[in-house]
Amino acid sequence: MSTINDLLSALDGIAASPTLLLVILGGVVLGTIAGLLPGIGPSTAIALLLPVAITVPAEISLPLMVSLYLGAEYGGRISAILLNIPGDPGAIMTTLDGHPMALKGKAATALSISALASFVGSVLAFLGLAFIAGPMSELGLAFGPGAYFAVVVMALVLSATLVGSAPMLGLTAVAIGVAVSTVGIELQSGLPRFTFGSFTLLEGVDSIVAIIGVFGVGEILASTTMGKDSQVMSKLSGRFLPTKSDLKQGTLPSLRGSVIGFVAGVLPGAGTTIAAFFSYGLEKRLAPASAGMGKGAVRGLVAPESANNAAVSGSMVPLLTLGIPGSGTTAVLLAYLMMYGLNPGPGFFDANPELGWTIIGALLFSAILGVVINIGASPLLAKILAIPMPFMAPVILILALISCYSIHNSVTDVYIALAFGVLGYVMRLVGMAPALLVIGLVLGEMLERNLQQALGLTSGDFWAVATDPLAMVFLIIALLALVSALPWKRWVGKENADAEVGAGGAQPR
Repeated sequence: MSTINDLLSALDGIAASPTLLLVILGGVVLGTIAGLLPGIGPSTAIALLLPVAITVPAEISLPLMVSLYLGAEYGGRISAILLNIPGDPGAIMTTLDGHPMALKGKAATALSISALASFVGSVLAFLGLAFIAGPMSELGLAFGPGAYFAVVVMALVLSATLVGSAPMLGLTAVAIGVAVSTVGIELQSGLPRFTFGSFTLLEGVDSIVAIIGVFGVGEILASTTMGKDSQVMSKLSGRFLPTKSDLKQGTLPSLRGSVIGFVAGVLPGAGTTIAAFFSYGLEKRLAPASAGMGKGAVRGLVAPESANNAAVSGSMVPLLTLGIPGSGTTAVLLAYLMMYGLNPGPGFFDANPELGWTIIGALLFSAILGVVINIGASPLLAKILAIPMPFMAPVILILALISCYSIHNSVTDVYIALAFGVLGYVMRLVGMAPALLVIGLVLGEMLERNLQQALGLTSGDFWAVATDPLAMVFLIIALLALVSALPWKRWVGKENADAEVGAGGAQPR
């Protein structure tokens, strides 16, 4: 009953606060715009709002950030349906049936039914978050430093192996992020590491500066140099509200997608993209041949949309209860929480009950406002897609650099952000996911701190840390994920081919 009372109290508080309602509304609108603009997405938008975050209390800025996150998942489907270009990675699978529906003259129907599916996913996942967050937080209190170290290792490995198509590149990106997190004063000895004589780096690389560089500057460089040819936007033709047949076809797929999305959000490294992928894959297996999956099927549209929105609430479970970000966006949110001196993880809800439940409550209000805005204002929002990127890029770049400078009023932070922007651009060129670098950077300090605390409790015996029963569970999961991701088939195939060549060469002519 305590959970229900806390939740209802938070919802009443939000409903009675015009300021919070306006903040959540603004977050949903900004998120929708950020989501529908290809190449921007929630991570970049949240990072660019740093000047807002440092001037207002956490009770205002954090509901703004989570509403922006959910709003971006609503917005990503607009460009996916009308342009066949996903506004954010979570909307990639939406293009498969959303754009074909638009080409059939049902663009308006596709926008409305996808908004409803997003709403279903958001609400169901909100309920899951509300009733799981409390027990998960209490479970986390049983974790010692060794178990926490193992949890972070598992999160890093799962993130590296689940995001992208090349696990080795993912592991490299995570390793780079962890390496960057070691710059600065060493925790135990107090000696500088990897500062190269720079006084600025004694405090380490500010995670927010790195995030703005990788996502803000890096995305602009990628968008202007790697952008696709412009495509013609589909007209908003056809019936706007879905028919009874559309609703009947989409009900079960949206419910299944909501469950898959929530579970994928809880898993570190999965996120909205994996959620949409698995949800669409399941529907394709369940659908009969007559469903026309990939040709404008309703179930092919609602399944990924309900899943990617549900994954947003799911990702809040490990973030708030364990302090583990499961995606690039939640890594940015973790950096925000740490900037305010808040420590998400076990005890977070006990120390900050009102703030914690306000964040959760903001997701429900964001879902309601999101479906209203995205059904009522989709034709207006779609016009933003007509703005050419050459006009948008300079504005976003200037906002990113101003945000960096405003952290410490330091030009050095601007230079660091530009350097990380170039690094993020290079990572995109070679196929690495920049989000993995951010996850490694944010979790790197937590990894080192918990390892040192665990070694201190065991007199420096790492084997004792690794063989703790709770820690072993997470380390085994990490090991299995790593082994399953390695390219065994390629190596075995190469060995067999070499053996056949050798055997062939040994035969007499």
